[in-house]
Amino acid sequence: MDLSVVEYEKDGHIARVRLNRPEKLNAMNQAMHDELGLVWKDFRDDKNMRVAILSGNGRCFSAGADLSGGAPEDYVYPREFPDISQTQNVFKPIIAAMHSHVVGYGLWIGLDADIRIATEDVTFWLPEPQWGIATIPAAWFPKIMPWAIASELLIQAERIDANRAYQVGMLNKVVPSDQLMIEAEKVAERIASLSPMAVQGMKESMVRAASLDYSAVDQITDWVQTRVMNSDDRKEGAKAFAEKREVDWPGS
Repeated sequence: MDLSVVEYEKDGHIARVRLNRPEKLNAMNQAMHDELGLVWKDFRDDKNMRVAILSGNGRCFSAGADLSGGAPEDYVYPREFPDISQTQNVFKPIIAAMHSHVVGYGLWIGLDADIRIATEDVTFWLPEPQWGIATIPAAWFPKIMPWAIASELLIQAERIDANRAYQVGMLNKVVPSDQLMIEAEKVAERIASLSPMAVQGMKESMVRAASLDYSAVDQITDWVQTRVMNSDDRKEGAKAFAEKREVDWPGS
């Protein structure tokens, strides 16, 4: 895979994905969108990968969209975003390790992660209304945070710091700067030690059922539960429990 603005490494069952335009504060251009799309597809399809850590090189996680080229004269909503993991049906967990500024589109990909860890100096900001731009995920943010907080970010274009983001449920943990990647690795190791069939099945249930009614949720639960409970992972888990030994997940 030929990558120029994203770094992608695999170590055991853990993938490490890093935004790599530090000279531009990891502002997201088309190359970064495309390369992240390729990376998430590879991560999704590699059966050895169980969890990914997404971070940014340099001074901040991401300064948002790269607007240096100006705005198009005739805008057409693209509908597809290859770097948003859920559009690629990635049912493996993704951990976002965020530091300093998390702005605009960078906030979207950071909050798209399943586990979100931030340093104490992080600020979240959606400045688009200042420039006459409607934030693309405006309809999506109220699904993952209280309406009032989404309004503060989207309608007032106000910054929210790490502690407030943690208090309202946008983050899992806030850590000192020198502990960010240590904590992310710790969480990744924990997830990688669990049954990949069970973990991926539960994330799939969460994603697919997020906006469905009870009967549709029940159908998805039936489908995923039947698959996971009849898997080799479940059989190995039962054996390991009975034999009082470490589990050796067959994977899938």
